[in-house]
Amino acid sequence: MDNEPTATKDEGFLSRMALNDNKAGMEGLDRDKINSIIMESSKGSKFYENELKKDQQVNQRIEKMMLQKARITQAQLKKAQAQVEKMTLALERSRDLSRVIVHVDMDAFYAAVEMRDCPELKTKPMAVGSMSMLSTSNYHARKYGVRAAMPGFIAKKLCSDLVIVPPNFDKYRAVSEEIREIFADYDPHFLPMSLDEAYLDFTEHLQQRQAWPESLRTHRYTEKENPTPKDIEAKKEEDLSPVLFEESPGSPPGLHGSKGANEGSELFGTCVEEAVREMRFRIEQKTTLTASAGIAPNMMLAKVCSDKNKPNGQYRLPPTREAVMDFMEDLPVRKVCGIGKVSEKMLNALGITKCSHLGQQMALLSLLFSETSCRNFMEVSLGLGSTRISRHEERKSMSIERTFKELSDAEEQFSLCRELCKDLAEDMKKEGLKGKTVSLKLKNVNFEVKTRAQTLPCAVAAEEEIFAVAKDLLKTEIDNEGPHPLKLRLMELPCTLQQPAGRAKRFSIFYSGGLRWIRRIR
Repeated sequence: MDNEPTATKDEGFLSRMALNDNKAGMEGLDRDKINSIIMESSKGSKFYENELKKDQQVNQRIEKMMLQKARITQAQLKKAQAQVEKMTLALERSRDLSRVIVHVDMDAFYAAVEMRDCPELKTKPMAVGSMSMLSTSNYHARKYGVRAAMPGFIAKKLCSDLVIVPPNFDKYRAVSEEIREIFADYDPHFLPMSLDEAYLDFTEHLQQRQAWPESLRTHRYTEKENPTPKDIEAKKEEDLSPVLFEESPGSPPGLHGSKGANEGSELFGTCVEEAVREMRFRIEQKTTLTASAGIAPNMMLAKVCSDKNKPNGQYRLPPTREAVMDFMEDLPVRKVCGIGKVSEKMLNALGITKCSHLGQQMALLSLLFSETSCRNFMEVSLGLGSTRISRHEERKSMSIERTFKELSDAEEQFSLCRELCKDLAEDMKKEGLKGKTVSLKLKNVNFEVKTRAQTLPCAVAAEEEIFAVAKDLLKTEIDNEGPHPLKLRLMELPCTLQQPAGRAKRFSIFYSGGLRWIRRIR
């Protein structure tokens, strides 16, 4: 009850825009220097004003929360603690340590593809994106504090030699398909989360693998028939991964295992570490790009583990309760997927910075946060997560949020809207579905988000039917902005779809950064 906020108001605002050193490649940097440059470079920009506005809103939420906290009595806390303990016991009974879940994350994917195709970029700090926003950065650039979701103009202040390469999503999609072909060999039902990451369930593969002869576990080097030890060492130092730098904690795959029938191949074992190392080896041999992986009993832990030995490494968390709880003890809350900078700031205000603190303060949290948030916090504190990967059901929840360059021409906006409608209609046709409510979500250059929707008297599925609605919604926003042009950063087209059996699903198809994404809205 007496925990004090861990940051002042000024420090709290800085945290929204400051260096996130929980990101791979951002460790050990001069935070104060980098944060000072970020703040000075952004002041007066629309980006800064939007962050300031958001921070003020979060500060108001924190003030309200702290007032609510001050009114909590010991009797309320005691009652809440009893309920928490009861819920904890129920969650413990649901703990499943039987599955082997793997999260694979390509290392600085977009940047790695560009460096592969343009070797002179390998030794330079570079990023993919634009002066308005970056999609990713290589590890050389990260040493300067340059990261994804950072405006390019700020990144240039941090690293004047930074090379910014415009994105080429057609190329990234093609490489992603090559990688997914390999994923399917280990789990046909793998769950792709974006072009560069996926969840796989290795449980069945490992059972089958035990009976595999060495021939099925032997893979050849593709670049040279019979590499000598000198060739392999040179490959390790220079060519294996375009994203590695000297401080890399990872180990290149395929360099420390048993040799196969000759020096031109690699023999992998039957355990999960060897199976994952084999998969990463095959990805590198096929694409010359490296991947990092996390191995754990559930999806939440696997994702955290995949960041543990980045770049070009892997980490396995043993499937025991003791190992899981030890792992969660000192894990920063921000490392957990789903706890972003807003939740982090609110938790920090309560003195909660590590996952173990969540468990210690669950009674208090249950009185301050929603039931859904509290259950999530409790599951995190216990190291619990989903153990079920279902691509058929979940693939429509794939999403990546990026912003495209300013789009202010009305004709181009209508053209983009039609393209969205066409893609939505095609996907609805594949699923055999129709929709009754068409929505249009727009984000302008001031980062303001507006959503309009129209419910139709009968379900629609054809491109022209959907566009007729979306066009009117877009025209309304354009007219409202007049006589000034509507300046957009993002356009999204959600639609409530009706299955033949009557069970409604909400899907969203949106364009961001020139790339189409489909996601299921829960």
